[in-house]
Amino acid sequence: MHRTGMAALVAAVLLSKAWAGEGLLPPANPVLQIWPALSAAKDTPKPKGMTSVRARADEKSPRRAFLLSALLPGAGEFYAGAPKRAVGFATVEAVALGLYFTWKGKGDDIETEFRAVANDSWDPVAYLEWRTSTRASRFSSITHALPCSSAVAGGGDIKANLKDCSGREIQQYYELIGKYNQYIAGWDDVVRRESGSPVQPTDIDSVESFSSQKRLAYEVQRDDSNKNLKRASSILGLVLVNHALSAIDAARAARLRAGGKGAALEERVRLTLVLPPERQRPAMLVAYKPFY
Repeated sequence: MHRTGMAALVAAVLLSKAWAGEGLLPPANPVLQIWPALSAAKDTPKPKGMTSVRARADEKSPRRAFLLSALLPGAGEFYAGAPKRAVGFATVEAVALGLYFTWKGKGDDIETEFRAVANDSWDPVAYLEWRTSTRASRFSSITHALPCSSAVAGGGDIKANLKDCSGREIQQYYELIGKYNQYIAGWDDVVRRESGSPVQPTDIDSVESFSSQKRLAYEVQRDDSNKNLKRASSILGLVLVNHALSAIDAARAARLRAGGKGAALEERVRLTLVLPPERQRPAMLVAYKPFY
């Protein structure tokens, strides 16, 4: 009788634990526990540290989101469940890269054109002949040394001769011959301003008395090329900034999703690329926060 009473008492305790949702044995992995019907009821709170399999499956890794957007802006946002923001960053990337390749290609094309003009119309031999003459001392007390002078001193195919020079020296060569007045002696269309008659390089003793239309046109081309290349360089900086901002934004979006704050994503600060109608003004990256 005593044993029967003890068995009944033990059975009552075990049934009460089962009814309370504690289970007869402790779960092997609380994180992956599948909740019974009683514990899933609205009026039954979940114990701390316990979550469902579905909740874990919906979580997004901030680190993975960061890396995805660092490689391709918008990819991390799409992974984190923010498709509108993904489209925004991807659009900025596409527009910026399109402008970069357009301006870079245009600048390189113009550079090729004005360098071809210099190879045909500017004679380094004539300039070096003038530089060693007595006229050069009257022209200016300061003269700049010609980059790659030893390579081009013999004349011939200038483009082939410049292959022996460094890239920086070649760039300076094509810049200086149009930028500074002293190099006017090398242009093959130098004339006197008053009469318009052609002259020999060694006859040049002042810039005021001589001019070269080819040199003026050359400078316009070189300036146009530099403007397009500078625009391309600036827009490339915007591309890098877009990668960084998108990576940070994607990581934050993933954290918000993991914390159950997906609705807050729609109210966060947004970025947009503004292209002014005047081509002379640079593009602007604008940040704004919607209030609605």
